[in-house]
Amino acid sequence: MALCFLLFFSCSTQKQPLVSSLKYDILFGNDYGGASFQFYEIITEQDEFTILLTDDMIKPYVKKDDIEKNNFILINLGEKKSKGYTIKIQKIEERSDKIILTIKEIEPKGNVVQTTTNPCFVLKVKSKKPIEINGLP
Repeated sequence: MALCFLLFFSCSTQKQPLVSSLKYDILFGNDYGGASFQFYEIITEQDEFTILLTDDMIKPYVKKDDIEKNNFILINLGEKKSKGYTIKIQKIEERSDKIILTIKEIEPKGNVVQTTTNPCFVLKVKSKKPIEINGLP
Protein backbone atom coordinates (compact mmCIF):
# COMPACT_ATOMS: atom_id res chain seq x y z
CA MET A 1 0.00 0.00 0.00
CA ALA A 2 1.42 3.34 -1.01
CA LEU A 3 1.94 5.81 1.75
CA CYS A 4 -0.03 8.88 0.78
CA PHE A 5 0.74 11.15 3.70
CA LEU A 6 3.62 12.83 3.18
CA LEU A 7 15.04 20.95 7.89
CA PHE A 8 18.22 26.43 12.18
CA PHE A 9 19.69 29.18 14.38
CA SER A 10 20.68 32.90 14.34
CA CYS A 11 22.50 34.88 17.01
CA SER A 12 22.30 38.27 15.31
CA THR A 13 20.03 41.01 16.64
CA GLN A 14 18.81 41.43 13.04
CA LYS A 15 17.68 37.79 12.94
CA GLN A 16 19.80 37.06 9.86
CA PRO A 17 19.66 33.45 8.72
CA LEU A 18 22.74 31.32 9.12
CA VAL A 19 23.45 28.59 6.63
CA SER A 20 23.64 25.74 9.03
CA SER A 21 25.40 22.46 9.36
CA LEU A 22 22.16 21.05 10.71
CA LYS A 23 22.06 17.35 10.10
CA TYR A 24 19.50 15.71 7.89
CA ASP A 25 19.26 12.39 6.10
CA ILE A 26 17.35 11.30 3.05
CA LEU A 27 16.18 8.03 4.54
CA PHE A 28 14.31 6.67 1.60
CA GLY A 29 13.75 7.36 -2.06
CA ASN A 30 11.94 5.23 -4.59
CA ASP A 31 10.49 5.59 -8.08
CA TYR A 32 7.37 3.79 -6.91
CA GLY A 33 5.13 3.96 -3.89
CA GLY A 34 4.23 7.65 -3.84
CA ALA A 35 0.99 9.44 -4.55
CA SER A 36 -0.24 10.32 -8.05
CA PHE A 37 -0.16 14.06 -7.18
CA GLN A 38 2.71 16.22 -5.87
CA PHE A 39 2.70 17.14 -2.19
CA TYR A 40 4.75 17.05 0.98
CA GLU A 41 3.87 16.48 4.60
CA ILE A 42 5.90 17.53 7.62
CA ILE A 43 5.65 14.87 10.29
CA THR A 44 6.23 16.19 13.82
CA GLU A 45 3.96 14.21 16.11
CA GLN A 46 3.90 10.59 17.26
CA ASP A 47 0.47 9.83 15.80
CA GLU A 48 1.60 11.02 12.33
CA PHE A 49 4.90 9.16 12.72
CA THR A 50 3.08 5.90 13.40
CA ILE A 51 2.10 5.87 9.72
CA LEU A 52 5.79 5.72 8.72
CA LEU A 53 6.42 2.96 11.23
CA THR A 54 3.79 0.79 9.59
CA ASP A 55 4.82 1.36 5.95
CA ASP A 56 6.80 -1.69 4.76
CA MET A 57 9.05 0.40 2.47
CA ILE A 58 9.97 2.99 5.11
CA LYS A 59 9.96 1.19 8.46
CA PRO A 60 13.46 -0.31 8.01
CA TYR A 61 14.86 3.26 8.14
CA VAL A 62 13.12 4.55 11.28
CA LYS A 63 13.00 3.66 14.96
CA LYS A 64 10.00 4.05 17.25
CA ASP A 65 11.62 6.83 19.35
CA ASP A 66 13.07 8.83 16.38
CA ILE A 67 10.19 11.32 16.53
CA GLU A 68 11.27 12.53 20.00
CA LYS A 69 14.33 14.44 18.63
CA ASN A 70 13.62 14.65 14.90
CA ASN A 71 11.06 15.81 12.38
CA PHE A 72 10.34 13.95 9.17
CA ILE A 73 9.21 15.10 5.76
CA LEU A 74 7.40 12.89 3.29
CA ILE A 75 7.77 14.18 -0.27
CA ASN A 76 5.71 12.85 -3.17
CA LEU A 77 6.71 14.13 -6.62
CA GLY A 78 3.49 12.95 -8.23
CA GLU A 79 3.05 10.92 -11.38
CA LYS A 80 6.03 11.08 -13.77
CA LYS A 81 6.53 9.59 -17.25
CA SER A 82 9.96 8.08 -16.54
CA LYS A 83 12.26 6.72 -13.86
CA GLY A 84 15.05 8.77 -12.32
CA TYR A 85 13.37 11.81 -10.73
CA THR A 86 14.97 12.81 -7.46
CA ILE A 87 15.27 15.71 -5.02
CA LYS A 88 18.18 17.94 -3.97
CA ILE A 89 18.44 19.85 -0.71
CA GLN A 90 19.62 23.22 -2.04
CA LYS A 91 19.81 25.16 1.20
CA ILE A 92 19.09 24.81 4.89
CA GLU A 93 18.78 27.82 7.16
CA GLU A 94 18.43 27.58 10.91
CA ARG A 95 16.79 30.54 12.62
CA SER A 96 15.97 31.00 16.27
CA ASP A 97 12.33 30.11 15.64
CA LYS A 98 12.34 27.75 12.64
CA ILE A 99 14.18 25.85 9.96
CA ILE A 100 13.88 26.87 6.31
CA LEU A 101 14.56 24.10 3.84
CA THR A 102 14.83 24.69 0.09
CA ILE A 103 14.25 21.56 -1.96
CA LYS A 104 14.50 21.19 -5.73
CA GLU A 105 13.04 18.47 -7.91
CA ILE A 106 15.71 17.10 -10.26
CA GLU A 107 14.66 15.64 -13.62
CA PRO A 108 16.52 12.62 -14.99
CA LYS A 109 19.19 13.15 -17.66
CA GLY A 110 20.15 10.98 -20.59
CA ASN A 111 18.42 7.77 -21.55
CA VAL A 112 15.80 6.84 -19.01
CA VAL A 113 13.23 4.11 -18.84
CA GLN A 114 9.90 5.47 -20.05
CA THR A 115 7.33 4.18 -17.60
CA THR A 116 4.87 5.74 -15.22
CA THR A 117 6.39 6.30 -11.78
CA ASN A 118 5.33 7.96 -8.53
CA PRO A 119 8.61 8.96 -6.82
CA CYS A 120 8.58 9.49 -3.08
CA PHE A 121 11.19 10.39 -0.46
CA VAL A 122 11.42 10.56 3.33
CA LEU A 123 13.74 13.09 4.99
CA LYS A 124 14.81 12.99 8.63
CA VAL A 125 15.65 16.44 10.03
CA LYS A 126 17.60 16.32 13.28
CA SER A 127 15.68 19.12 14.99
CA LYS A 128 12.26 19.68 16.53
CA LYS A 129 11.95 23.30 15.36
CA PRO A 130 9.07 24.08 13.00
CA ILE A 131 9.99 23.60 9.33
CA GLU A 132 9.21 25.85 6.38
CA ILE A 133 9.72 24.37 2.92
CA ASN A 134 10.50 26.33 -0.24
CA GLY A 135 10.83 25.05 -3.79
CA LEU A 136 7.98 22.55 -3.79
CA PRO A 137 4.29 23.30 -4.32
